[in-house]
Amino acid sequence: MKVIYQLFVCGIPKAQPRHRTATNGHVYNPNSANAWKEEIRLSFRSCKRPTITGAVRLTVSFHLPKPKSMKEEERNIPHTKKPDTDNLLKALMDALTEEKIWADDAQVYDTHAGKYYAARKTGARVIIEADF
Repeated sequence: MKVIYQLFVCGIPKAQPRHRTATNGHVYNPNSANAWKEEIRLSFRSCKRPTITGAVRLTVSFHLPKPKSMKEEERNIPHTKKPDTDNLLKALMDALTEEKIWADDAQVYDTHAGKYYAARKTGARVIIEADF
């Protein structure tokens, strides 16, 4: 495995919302994460490499806004409230698939993700390792 991407995506991480059903039976996907997903795509677009076709290991640390009541800290404190880590990952992986960083997010065989109150900047530190 070698590191293919290692970067920080600035912004406020948003979770991928669940599909919704309208009263007429139409199923739709709320767009509440679209701005965050666009930030991810733009960040990766600037350093784009060929599409990864092999196995992928993904490591992510999400840095979320801290409440005003929380004291300034130099270190990151674990974030144990919503949004759920798996839904944050889903939004990130969907954006990376749309940007053709990999052919399909099914290639991701190993993930390590955490979420923290941001000590400084909000966003996500993303490391993608792959074999070509």
